[in-house]
Amino acid sequence: MFPLGSLLERGMAWITDTLTKIRPISFVRKFQVILTAITLIIVTWMLAIPFFGQDKINLSQDGPYSEGKNALDKVVSTKDIVYEDEEKTKAKRLKAFQSAPNFFDRDYRVLIDIIRPAIQEDMEKYREPKPTGEVKTSAELLAAVPRWKNRSKEELELLLKTPGKSRVRDLVQQYSNLVFSNFCVLRDQPADYSAIRAAEARIRNSGASGNKEQISSVEGTLVIPRMYLYRDNATIETLNRLAAEKLQATDPQLLAVIQKLALTYVYSNPACTYNAEETKNQKQAVMDRTEPISSRINAGETIVKAGEIITPDIYQRMQIVNRYATRANIASIISILLIQSIFVIIVYAFLKKYNPKRLNDVSSNVIVFTLIWSLVLWTYLASKAFFSFENSYDSVFYFALVIPTGMVCLILSMIYDEQLSIAIGFFLSFFVFAASRYNPTSFILAFVMTVVAATYGRKMRKRIDFIKAGFYMALVQMLISSSGYLFDSRNYWVAVPSGSHLRDLWESNIFRLYLLCLVNGFVCSTLTQLLLPIYEYVFNIPTRFKLMELADTGHPLLQELLTKAPSTYTHTFLVAAMSERAAQNLELDWLLTRVGVYFHDIGKIPNAGFFVENQHLIPKKENIDKNNPAKAAKIVIDHVLDGIEMAKKARLPREVIDFIPEHHGTSTMAFFYHKALAELSPAQKKKLKKADFQYPGPKPQRKETAIVMIADSLEAASRSLEEVTPESLDTLITKIVNGKLAENQLDECGLTLGDLEVVKFSFKEVLLSSLHSRPKYPKPEDTKALEEKNKNILGKHAPKSH
Repeated sequence: MFPLGSLLERGMAWITDTLTKIRPISFVRKFQVILTAITLIIVTWMLAIPFFGQDKINLSQDGPYSEGKNALDKVVSTKDIVYEDEEKTKAKRLKAFQSAPNFFDRDYRVLIDIIRPAIQEDMEKYREPKPTGEVKTSAELLAAVPRWKNRSKEELELLLKTPGKSRVRDLVQQYSNLVFSNFCVLRDQPADYSAIRAAEARIRNSGASGNKEQISSVEGTLVIPRMYLYRDNATIETLNRLAAEKLQATDPQLLAVIQKLALTYVYSNPACTYNAEETKNQKQAVMDRTEPISSRINAGETIVKAGEIITPDIYQRMQIVNRYATRANIASIISILLIQSIFVIIVYAFLKKYNPKRLNDVSSNVIVFTLIWSLVLWTYLASKAFFSFENSYDSVFYFALVIPTGMVCLILSMIYDEQLSIAIGFFLSFFVFAASRYNPTSFILAFVMTVVAATYGRKMRKRIDFIKAGFYMALVQMLISSSGYLFDSRNYWVAVPSGSHLRDLWESNIFRLYLLCLVNGFVCSTLTQLLLPIYEYVFNIPTRFKLMELADTGHPLLQELLTKAPSTYTHTFLVAAMSERAAQNLELDWLLTRVGVYFHDIGKIPNAGFFVENQHLIPKKENIDKNNPAKAAKIVIDHVLDGIEMAKKARLPREVIDFIPEHHGTSTMAFFYHKALAELSPAQKKKLKKADFQYPGPKPQRKETAIVMIADSLEAASRSLEEVTPESLDTLITKIVNGKLAENQLDECGLTLGDLEVVKFSFKEVLLSSLHSRPKYPKPEDTKALEEKNKNILGKHAPKSH
């Protein structure tokens, strides 16, 4: 029985080899075009679904789908339709119209210029005695004050008997002021008075002190026609309660008379008028601001079944389907395709400028496009649920908060770099924007998440960084969502507080919004942590976590190198120190540089004793004729080829394997080539080819491998220095670098002359600290002889002889 584990491992190895196989650039470009075309088609189709058409239904009276008939066939909506429910919207707007406040004008000049002077005038006559000094009779008082004609004889006599007539005047004025201020008294009853009483009233007060208009809001029941002062029980009850509260110290009988007198003046001079024009305008504005009620018919939803009776409701829904059942809006679909194409061109131009070699292999394109497709599919499915008619998520949340844009950009940033991550994130942000029904806050959320994930992803080194990344993404989303709430004037808190702060917080929009921000941030970081190892394994990607695993000196290949070629092992670590320092100073991938150096000479393991650094440790004779330059050169070349095969067998990432051939480039093995020219016979020289003494290459394709090329040659050459000084190192480093430049080995790596100066300084710094000269320690016998010679001088401190 074939082991399942071995079969799985072989299968994964085949997939990895297929995906990571080096192919011509022309093939990769064609592959990119195909993947891009597929992406454009998928994205355009998903965004253009609302613009696809549907055949119209025959709803004519003689047609098969007229009201009351049995449906001829099943009718299904082919797309999502969100439409305004006219009946519900009409009812909602009517309710808003009726509940909107009514507007009135109240002129305080009536109180100041008419009512108060009239009260003052009548009270003067009331207080004025007869010429004889006697008190007036009720008849005489009524003749003097005609406005009190409706008062009874008993009421007038009570007034005449009341001492302190000035207080009566003050009470009448005070109560008339209270009635005037608390009620809006109209002359006549408006036609729609019942609706006025049910709604709020806004009263514009004019003519008061300061001549500044003020608007007050009161209940509609406090707006009354003047007849209600005497005929409406609720109004009379309110008037009595007002008198009892504000004029408490007054005799009840007198208070009743005071009320009637004050109401006489208010009744005769109503100060409020109904502002019908402003009321109409304001109510219309409220109606216009009232959002229509939307209903939804989902794609695939059955409108009517075959044979089912077509009710008025079903007939209305079929009318809605017909309203949206126009032919596909080709112009809209083409515009979406063009916009997507423009974004693709922008992304391509950005990547070509900042990292032209980033997507020059099949595996990178597969990684990028599978991530894009995954997010596009997630976004499409999420939009179906988020904007479903059954919920109101979009009134509380922003659509971008359910899309893991940060996950995609974190993965891309950790596998590649910020530039690629931001470029792809920019494209995806627009897709999220379109899927969110063009909500600007969702676009900002998606794009800022792109930037945060891309920039922080490159700094992640430890597992705790995944938690930090989730927190940072959540925090940024909270800030942007809060800004969106302010911009959209959304309600943060509950509309009606329950009295419990904890319960109100739990049910508030802001709590649910922040909770979703936290969930999104940590879902993105968690998914990244789960998916990254899969991408690492399938595509053999040298992420920082993978490189840290490979940097472990316990790796089987490094242990074998230590055992079989210990001097090569030592050489490797000094070259690693030099190369890593230069990479750090140039802000390159120093971890990749270190790991690349660790494995750059593993091809020497099979024939370790042939190489000069190991010959003193492996005394047995090698089965190699070192006096045959061509054969020796082939062995040296084979260590490159053997190293590549060993690295592939160990499933090292391609970026690490590249260090094995590129650190030699196509340089010539000068020692063996010179020996061949010097020692071979003329006949042998005719067959001599310089290419046989050159490494197979390629030349260094990136700065990191070029640095290792120089460091490898320099470390070996530095061992021949008789004296290690800054000057001798400067001379040696310059010689090595000039030699590589002369052979054109650095033409394709991107190192500038300025970079080379940094590299030289870095190498010199490491070599000075590693190859510093040490003092020559004396032999023990020489020290003993000196002690004997100076025995007399040392005296008692002289060492004792044994």
